[in-house]
Amino acid sequence: MENNFLSTPVLWYPGQSECEFDEEVELMLARSQITADFLYGKIYPDTFLDFLDEQGFDVFELAHDWQLIVP
Repeated sequence: MENNFLSTPVLWYPGQSECEFDEEVELMLARSQITADFLYGKIYPDTFLDFLDEQGFDVFELAHDWQLIVP
């Protein structure tokens, strides 16, 4: 996966298996790549928000935090 824009930190937690670590790395890279794609205009905002929703993030809370929704 190409990612020349966003850095992606990796942490290994005590007790974490190598398989769990590898899964977390893949998720971090996927989030970083889709964020870069969104920022470069390669994907639509709804695609980006759908991805975040699938990852368990509350997109309405994120939109509010990003001030996309007027209270």
